[in-house]
Amino acid sequence: MFKNEYQGGAFVEIFSAQGKNPGAKWKILGSPSVIWKEFDKEVKSFVFVLEGSSQTNKIQLPKENKQILGLIQRFLVLQIYIPLGQDFSTELLINSTHEWTTAFLGE
Repeated sequence: MFKNEYQGGAFVEIFSAQGKNPGAKWKILGSPSVIWKEFDKEVKSFVFVLEGSSQTNKIQLPKENKQILGLIQRFLVLQIYIPLGQDFSTELLINSTHEWTTAFLGE
């Protein structure tokens, strides 16, 4: 997905709610009534809102399971806002160029 794109800068933004159709490259699981984009005044930017069960409402990047992102950056930064008292879960799988896999699961 990003394998052939320039990654020599300080960062590569892969997940953003900006633009006309920011979710075009992602697999969005769930109905539009529980996953949407809105402007957040506190953040001063567009954000994605996911409501309901994390078992049925998900955003996956890349869209296809067999695709790879192909990122070569040294660091991965996730900026996530979770309101107090709200449930949150994440699954992050990282494959290296040396053929090892690391999984991070969190709730």
